[in-house]
Amino acid sequence: MPTEKQQFSRQELLAALEYGWKHYLSWLKELSEEEQARYAQKQGFARLQDVIVHIFGWWDLTMFRIYRIMSGHTVAVENDMDKINAELVARYKDWTREAVEEKFVAILTVFEDVLKVLPVKAFEDERISLWLRIDAIDHYEDHRLPNAPTLQEAGWKPE
Repeated sequence: MPTEKQQFSRQELLAALEYGWKHYLSWLKELSEEEQARYAQKQGFARLQDVIVHIFGWWDLTMFRIYRIMSGHTVAVENDMDKINAELVARYKDWTREAVEEKFVAILTVFEDVLKVLPVKAFEDERISLWLRIDAIDHYEDHRLPNAPTLQEAGWKPE
């Protein structure tokens, strides 16, 4: 697990997405319905799609924060993670599992595209660097499926 202050390069973050998040849904489909339900409960969510919403919701929030910072605006950071998670789950409560998975793929693609075009100075900003590390690396390990490898087991090697 990375240290709290550790920063990662664009390539390291893109590789983390490649080795981890891009396989998440396929690894998920390998689990039985019972295993999926247990995983969701262990993650603190009632339904599996709520876990998925939580993941892409934080990617979306990070991209919004990055946009605000890069545009020269202030960023109000809500520190009540439970509140943010509850709002995300409520926003997508009526979505089907299929629609939630499609949204996951779409937001992951946007997140990857953002990483590819961010100026170098974004990676030098401590807030941006922290949020990118959390979303690409730490969050993967926090929500890693029981049948999925760690990033390092999958072949990800930070510089």
